[in-house]
Parts: sequence; structure tokens; C-alpha cells
Amino acid sequence: MNAEKQKMTLTPTQEDYLEAVLELTTIRQVARNKELADKLGVKRATVSRAVKNLVGKGLIEHENHSYITLTEKGRKIAVEIFDRHRLFTHFFRDILELEEKESQNIACDVEHLISGKALRKFRCLIEKIDTCEHNCVSLKS
Repeated sequence: MNAEKQKMTLTPTQEDYLEAVLELTTIRQVARNKELADKLGVKRATVSRAVKNLVGKGLIEHENHSYITLTEKGRKIAVEIFDRHRLFTHFFRDILELEEKESQNIACDVEHLISGKALRKFRCLIEKIDTCEHNCVSLKS
């Protein structure tokens, strides 16, 4: 069991790959190494190594020189990562009123750091802010 738990520990980079595959396969049914390399700003050889690692974890499917798709388990994790990214982007862009690019960059960093109870409480806080009728939060400087 401990080996299985260790096997499923993902690095922020691996989470970024899953999120990128999710985004690419939403547009089309499959992703390709070149598309991942372009999206993530890395070389194809780097993508090949990462893809092989994620195949080993059972999160994506890929045959040599072929298409990349998420497994059911990979899709579940990717959707969770994507949802966290959207939540944090919303917070930084719409609530703190930061620029879009800065909001995206910060959200990408934070999405890998917060999970579990802290994420649930943060999501609850954002829901309360979003539903406040009296513009309870004004952060204009």
C-alpha cells in the first residue's frame, strides 16, 4: 500500500502535464507530443520522458509515436487540477483584481500547494464572497 501511495504522488510538473492533456483533449479527442511541447514550452524529448512516467502511473495512455489520452484515473486527477486552477484564477483576477496573465501564473503555482481541508475552506470562502449581496469585499487600492 505504501508503494502504491508513493507511486501516485505527483509533482507540480506532472500535474501540469495532466492539465495540459486535459485541455488539448477537450479541443480534440487526443493530444500529441508536439502539441504538449508547444503548450508547456518544453522540448519533445522532455515530453516523451514525462509521458512515459505518467503511463507508468496509469494516468495516460500512449503508444510510441502515437496519440496521448487520459485514463479514467488520469482524467479525474486532471479535472481536479483544472478546477483548482480556475478557482485560484478567479480569486486573483476577479476578487483581487490582478491582471489576467499574473492571475494565471500565480494560480498555476498555488494550485499545486493547496488541497484537502484548506482547499475546501478556501472554496467555501470564495463562494461566500461571490454570493455576498452587499459587495462585502472591496480591494480597490
